[in-house]
Amino acid sequence: MQKGWWIGGMVLVSVMLAGCQSLTGWGGDALRTEPVVKHVHEPGCEVDGCASVNAAYLRFPESSLLSAELERRLFGLASGLSDNPDGNPMGQATTFEDFSSQLFAAAQSARQDVPELPGYEADLKADVVADRDGLLVIELDGYLYSGGAHGLPLTSYMVIERDKQQVLDLDDMLLPGQRPAYEAALERAHRRWLQSDQAFGLSELQWPFATSDNVAPLKAGLAIKYQVYDLAPYAVGQPQLMIPYPELDGILKPRYLP
Repeated sequence: MQKGWWIGGMVLVSVMLAGCQSLTGWGGDALRTEPVVKHVHEPGCEVDGCASVNAAYLRFPESSLLSAELERRLFGLASGLSDNPDGNPMGQATTFEDFSSQLFAAAQSARQDVPELPGYEADLKADVVADRDGLLVIELDGYLYSGGAHGLPLTSYMVIERDKQQVLDLDDMLLPGQRPAYEAALERAHRRWLQSDQAFGLSELQWPFATSDNVAPLKAGLAIKYQVYDLAPYAVGQPQLMIPYPELDGILKPRYLP
């Protein structure tokens, strides 16, 4: 009798463990990530200046929806490129394969007009930059070169709330009616940045303040990343402003504060 009870108990434990693994995987983390590395060279191109695409990003083994959303956002960084031959703006692709096909089509069209044009290049990556207080923050970076004087770097943040496995935007994190207060805090952060070495000699009249929703709740504070030309010339790079969390008390919802 005891032996039968022991066997039945082991079966029940096995079933329970299998159920847990189906929800959170072997690591017990529903938001665990795995690396994805891909490279493709322009098919059939045997001349100088062939296009190429490199990508090193992440997937969520336990969530196909979050994996697809990350890819959609990452390949959407291509919106900085010019229109493709079909007249559709680059950046509408949601997979590596679609994005590569669009880039190669654009490169082939450009070479018909300017045969000596250097090859188009796209380097895309995604990395976890913070995992704190129930929030997972992923930085999506792209560098896109389409034959001009220089390439175009682009950055976007993807913030995921662990409990709900939900992607958050700034409005999700703000208390109702507090966007004006957020923008005022951001403008103060911009004034602090103007005193930094990065902004030395910058004319605020020529490069005025602009708001942004591209936020990342990091350990040191709320980081706001701008693209090149948003606040300063290309040579300055991508400014990052920082709002300390004490300044966001009463602006962000309490659960998003440390």
